[in-house]
Amino acid sequence: MTRPWKWGGTWNNFLTRSDGEGCRMIEPSSFAGGISAPEPDGRERILREIAAGRSFLLLTHENPDADGIGSMLALGRVLEKADREVVLLVPGDAASSFGAMKGMENVSRTLDPKARFDVVVALDVADRARLGKLRDEIAGRGVLVNIDHHETNTRFGDLNLVDPQASSTGEIIYGLIRSAGFSLDPEAAGNLLAAIQGDTGSFRYENTTAECLRIAAEIVESGVRPWEVWRAAMPPCTLSRLRLLSMALASLELYHGGRLGMLAVTREMLEDSGARGAETEGFVEYVRVVPGVEIAALVRETDHRAYRFSLRSNDWVNVAELAARFGGGGHPRAAGFQGRGPLADLKEEFIRTAAGYLDGTIN
Repeated sequence: MTRPWKWGGTWNNFLTRSDGEGCRMIEPSSFAGGISAPEPDGRERILREIAAGRSFLLLTHENPDADGIGSMLALGRVLEKADREVVLLVPGDAASSFGAMKGMENVSRTLDPKARFDVVVALDVADRARLGKLRDEIAGRGVLVNIDHHETNTRFGDLNLVDPQASSTGEIIYGLIRSAGFSLDPEAAGNLLAAIQGDTGSFRYENTTAECLRIAAEIVESGVRPWEVWRAAMPPCTLSRLRLLSMALASLELYHGGRLGMLAVTREMLEDSGARGAETEGFVEYVRVVPGVEIAALVRETDHRAYRFSLRSNDWVNVAELAARFGGGGHPRAAGFQGRGPLADLKEEFIRTAAGYLDGTIN
């Protein structure tokens, strides 16, 4: 049995008005993680907004991962089958690494400046800043719904469904759809499996639970093939990516008695290897498995004097809290943040702060 999501009706009842009084009420305790709203009567307002919705914009965070992409594709598929108008948005070539996933051909790269929607859904987005340039582009486009599982989520939406105990946003979307009585076709189910696989490291990470394994089993029992899903969602291992990985591994530095390991990827490395920034996905895991390392970090140069730190930990350091000290966030064992300035200064401050967590002088 999966977690009991109780909508009090079918998916169709939830998305369409049932009578002149509006749609059926849903108590916030019916949701794992609950619904939060900015005003006292927010629950009824939220239900009315979603019930009346005919057009939806779905998007995920910048530098998207399999969880964000898979959740977006799956929810979009379900809404389209329910005769809703849906736009899936991933700007530029940010999602090129996931081009083999089913449904990616329906993703838009740009947004019509005049387009308006009844509901805008942000999936797997911990805070508004993670939307990047879309943060301003979606303002005023429709009621903003925030569905996520990060413990650092800032509840930035008009409607917030946040469950930090879930392994992934894909797990939340699966529970929502199934308990609503809506069937998943192989395409939607496969993308949800990709989402769960992605955020659990193919069920190797600490956030792997009996719940997400049960969900995966149900999806596989429906006929979805895990190997095919994994192969479609994995970034292709191109020669350029291998060249970049070789350069990155050569930059490995260990600090604080070998408990902190760091890799660096510069724009020069990207140019010399012919790889794209998205192809660094997973590089930090090589540091994570070095014996003795508790905190692993990948520092990637994204622009002039601009860097992204991707963090992982093994046993006890909460890297979400560490990242939050630099304006970022994430999960206890996987997080990140962005910084601007001279790299030497950014690294020095990060190493000093990380050492405090390793020594227990910062908690």
